[in-house]
Amino acid sequence: MKRLFITSKIDNIKLAVEEFGNPIGSPILLIHGFAQSYWCWKKQFFSTCLKDFRIISFDLRGHGRSEKPIKGMSYLDSRLWASDIASIIDTLQLTRPIIVAWSYSGLVVCDYLRHYGDSLLGGINFVSARTKIGTHAAKRMSGSLFLELAPGFCSKNSKDRTISVERFLDNLTECKIADPDFYEMLGYNLTVPVEVCQALLQRSVDNDDIVSNLKTPTLITHGDKDTSVLLSMAKHNHSLIPESQLSVYKETGHAPFYEKPERFNLELARFVTDCFGS
Repeated sequence: MKRLFITSKIDNIKLAVEEFGNPIGSPILLIHGFAQSYWCWKKQFFSTCLKDFRIISFDLRGHGRSEKPIKGMSYLDSRLWASDIASIIDTLQLTRPIIVAWSYSGLVVCDYLRHYGDSLLGGINFVSARTKIGTHAAKRMSGSLFLELAPGFCSKNSKDRTISVERFLDNLTECKIADPDFYEMLGYNLTVPVEVCQALLQRSVDNDDIVSNLKTPTLITHGDKDTSVLLSMAKHNHSLIPESQLSVYKETGHAPFYEKPERFNLELARFVTDCFGS
C-alpha cells in the first residue's frame, strides 16, 4: 500500500490518494460516492482477482482525509471536479486508466469527460452511477434513498444527522451491513461537513450530451433493488452508449461491489483485461 497527497491543478486542494496491488499493472482508478470514503472499496483492494492490477483510489474533495473547503463553489464548478481526476492521472502517470465510478462520482467522471474527453482513458465502469442530478429526469430515476434520506446529511443537529445517516446505511444495501462495517461506514459518512453535503445536493446537470458521445469501452453495473439510483438510469445510459455492457445484479442494492464482491471483482478484472487487449 502507498499513501500520498496530490494537489489539484486549479485550486490547489490536496487530495488523499491510496495505492494497492501491482505497481506496474494496468491502472484502475476507483472513485467513491456521496459522503463516502476511498475505504468503501476495501473488498477490491485485497482481492485475488485484482491483485495483478495497479489499484488507485482517493477521497473526493470535502471527504475523508482530503481537504474540505467550505465554500459552495468548490463543489459546484465542474472544472474543479474534472481537474481533480486529471491531476491524479497526470501526477501518477496513469496510462489509459480504467475509471470505476460509484454513485455520485458518475457526475464527477462526467465533469472530467466534459473538460478533458475520453481519449486518455482505457475504459469506464459506471457502478450504480448517477449521471444527472437536479432535473426532472434525474428525479424520475432516483429512489427514496436519495430523495428522502440523503437530505438528512445536511442537518446541523448532530443527533438528527446521525440518525439520518444510520437510516441511510440501513437502506444502502439489500443485505444488512454487519458490524463493524456499519460503524466504520457511519464514521466516514459523518466526517463530511454539512456544508459540503449541502453543496453536493445543490448541483443541477444532465450530462446526456456527454454520455451519448462516449467512445471508450463502458461497463454499467447496477443492482435491481437499488433505491438511490434506480435501474432505469443504468438502462438509460446503456441505451445512449454504443456497445456498452449492462450487468444487472439480482437482489442487490446500491453497492454491488460490497454486496457481491466475488462477482464484481471477477467482472471488473475481465473488463480491464478486455480493455487492454490481453
